[in-house]
Amino acid sequence: MKKKILFYTTFLTQGGGIEVVTVRYMKKFLKEGYEVDLYVDYNMGEENIREKEIDKKIKIKYLKSEKLSKLIYRLRTLGKAYKIYNIPMYLLIVLSDYLVWKKEIKVVEKANYDITITFFQYLPSYITKIKGPKHQIYLHGSVTRFFDGIRKYFKKSFFKKLEKFDEICTVSQEMGNELIKLAPYLKEKQKTVYNPIDVDEIQKKALDDSELTEEERVLIKSKYICSVGRLDEVDKDFTTLIKAFGELKIEEKIKEKLIIVGDGPDRRKLEKLVEDLKIKDVIFLGKKLNPYIWMKNSKLFVLSSKYEGFGLVLLEALLVGTKVISSNCPVGPKEILANGKYGELFEVGNIEELKSKIKYLQ
Repeated sequence: MKKKILFYTTFLTQGGGIEVVTVRYMKKFLKEGYEVDLYVDYNMGEENIREKEIDKKIKIKYLKSEKLSKLIYRLRTLGKAYKIYNIPMYLLIVLSDYLVWKKEIKVVEKANYDITITFFQYLPSYITKIKGPKHQIYLHGSVTRFFDGIRKYFKKSFFKKLEKFDEICTVSQEMGNELIKLAPYLKEKQKTVYNPIDVDEIQKKALDDSELTEEERVLIKSKYICSVGRLDEVDKDFTTLIKAFGELKIEEKIKEKLIIVGDGPDRRKLEKLVEDLKIKDVIFLGKKLNPYIWMKNSKLFVLSSKYEGFGLVLLEALLVGTKVISSNCPVGPKEILANGKYGELFEVGNIEELKSKIKYLQ
């Protein structure tokens, strides 16, 4: 009899590392003969582009309606923009989670899963209430980062929820160290499991130009610096990269373009920054299911984040043979680049240091 796995994740949008890794793990377990199902918390409608990458054998169930999902997302974006604690959003999440899981707990228990595997941006409250399966969770971000601002008052609740999981996987050793420092009693449950990377798939996609438009076929042959990620300045920091690039255009007269692959709530803000600073040759490509061809053809890949969980894009850029520069942010980049052995590191937010690294590797 096949073993059954239930995966649980937040989104199936382009997103970032969590979405990519969820799809890779499901593909791996399906290939190994497991029966795999997927619960997705938010249904973003036409934005669920990762759904195209999921095998038809995997049953997908969205827990929140598209209308509710988009309302919560808009409230979240509004809260970030005005730096306020978004009480209406959290009330909606708490109420909708309660109503959904009141029914779903029984449904999942009847399905007799052997294990649930959670890939979540925030800790879910109900998955561990399901009796029967082993519960495993993957943490994808700096643990100390979770307690910034008002969230510091939820530290006790966070660890109480986390303790209910049978196994806690951190995607870098540095993240694991953070967790054990804050909660030593979780040491027996914690283990480091690095994000999987499909070498063959990435190398194949890096050569696949079938989805490029005619305009993109011309653009990809130009000289450019590349960055890939979700355009959300709470954790990322495209602002520093854009400013460094703009100054290099003026001071060093560099000819390269800057191509940014990805989308997110701060796209318009970043486009306005480019307009206000009158920086030429910055191109926002938007969402791309295949960012690897853009990585491979770039002169240089830059990750300028304030926080990461692992920094999977660095590994992917190295895999396709591109030189990389990364901020030395918590957590992951320093570990991936072996403290600068495999790529250049710069201090988070340091424009001058980033400029010098770009000039050096140009």
